[in-house]
Amino acid sequence: MDRGNVFSGGAFRVTVYATLVLAIVFVATAIAGYTYLQDEQYEQVRARAAPVIEMYRDIQARGGDAAVVSHLNETAGLAGTTDRLLSVRGASGAQIAGQFDLSLSPGGWQVQDVPTDGGHASYYLSVEQIGGLRFVIGEALAPLERVEIIFIRTLMIIGGVLSLAFIALGYLTSRSVQRKLERMGQALRAFAGGDTDARLPVATSNDQVDRIAQTMNAQLDRLSVLMTETRTSAVAISHDLKRPLARALLGMEHALTLAEQGHVPQEALEDSLHELTNLNGIFDAILRIARIDADHGMAQPRDVDLVEVVRDIAETYQVVAEESGQAMTLSLPHVPRLVIQGDARMVAQMLANLLQNAVTHGQDGNQITLSLSDTDQGPAIEVADTGPGIAKADQARVFDAFFRAEEARSTDGNGLGLTLVKSVADRHRATVTLADNDPGLRVRVVFPRKGAGKLSDL
Repeated sequence: MDRGNVFSGGAFRVTVYATLVLAIVFVATAIAGYTYLQDEQYEQVRARAAPVIEMYRDIQARGGDAAVVSHLNETAGLAGTTDRLLSVRGASGAQIAGQFDLSLSPGGWQVQDVPTDGGHASYYLSVEQIGGLRFVIGEALAPLERVEIIFIRTLMIIGGVLSLAFIALGYLTSRSVQRKLERMGQALRAFAGGDTDARLPVATSNDQVDRIAQTMNAQLDRLSVLMTETRTSAVAISHDLKRPLARALLGMEHALTLAEQGHVPQEALEDSLHELTNLNGIFDAILRIARIDADHGMAQPRDVDLVEVVRDIAETYQVVAEESGQAMTLSLPHVPRLVIQGDARMVAQMLANLLQNAVTHGQDGNQITLSLSDTDQGPAIEVADTGPGIAKADQARVFDAFFRAEEARSTDGNGLGLTLVKSVADRHRATVTLADNDPGLRVRVVFPRKGAGKLSDL
C-alpha cells in the first residue's frame, strides 16, 4: 500500500484539520483556564489574608501599635516558613517587626519581588494602614506557580495524547478507505480486462464507500447483462442474416445462369427480392429497437389516448385476421378516453406487433381478443389468442432479440417482434407479463397512470 496515498487521503486530511482546530481550541481553553486558575488562587490568598488583617486591627484597637508589634514578633518566630509574609513599619518608615524589610506605600494587592536569604522571591501582597503602622501581608507565589505548572503540564499531556489519538485514528481510517479503494480499482481493472463477473467488494460496515460500491456493482451488473446481450445479439444477427443473404445470393446466381441460357430469370429475381426485402425488414426492426432504447423520437412525451389507439389498430387487424381465417374481437372500457403519457406511434407499433404475432402463429379458427381496461394498477392492454402459445420454459426468453421457439421456426418472422414490445413498454414504464390462455397465449401490458412519473427520468 502506498503510504503517500494514505496521507493524502481525504479522511487523513480531515483529521489533520480537525486536530489543528482542536489544538487552537485547546490552547484558547488552556489560556482561559490558566487565567481563571490564577485569579482563583489570588482570590484565595486575599480570602486568607482578610481575617488576619481584621485580627491585627482588633489587636491595635485594644492594645495600640505596641500590641501589634509584639504579636507580630511572636507569630513570626513561630511560623518557621517564608510562604507567608508579615511585616510592620512605623510612621517614620523604619522597619519595626516582621520577616522582611519592605518599603511600600499603602495600596491594593500587587506582585512584588522580595529579597530573601536565598536571593529573591515573588510575593502577592498588600499594604494596610493599621493605626500608625504600615502592615504588610502576603504569600509567596512559588506554591501557586507550582500549581500552575502542574496545570499547564497536564493540559499539554492531555492535548498531546488527544492529538496523537486523532492523527492515529485519521491514519487508520484513511488506510481503511485506501484499501477499499484499491480493491475497488482492482475489481474495475479486472472487469475492464474481460472478467465480467468481477464486482467491487462491499464490507459489512456499509459506510459511504460501501454504498458507492453497491451502486457501482448495480451498474456493473447492468453493463454485464448488456455486454452478454450484445454478444448474444451479434451471434443471433450473424445467424439470422446469413440465411437470407445466402438465399438471395443463390437466387442471383441462379438468375445469372438463366440469363446466360437465354431464359427470363423473373422468378429467381423475385425470390431474391423477397429475401432482400426480409433482410431490410430485419435491419429496420433492429434500428427501431435501438432508437426506442436510446429514447430517440420521444424527447417530449405527450398525452396518448389508449382508447383511440386501440380502436384504430383493431380496425386494421380485424381485416388481417379475417383474411387469415381467424377472428378478432375488441373490448373497450366504458369511458370516452383513457390517457397515458408517451408516444402514440410507439404504442401503436407495440400493439401491432402483438396482434401480428397472434395472427402469424395462429391457425384457422384462431380467436384473438384485444381488450383495454382501467385497472387498479393502471390502464392495461391485453392480447389473447387460442393459438399454440409459448412454453413456460421459453416465456422468460421471448423478449431476447432473435429468439424463436422451436414451434415458431416454421413461420415467418425474425425474433424481434416481442423485443420491440418490451423496449416500448420499458420506455413507457409499463410492465409486460405472459400467461397461458389455455389454449394459447395472453400478453398483458399495464401502463402507469398519467402523472405517476416522468418518462424522461428513465
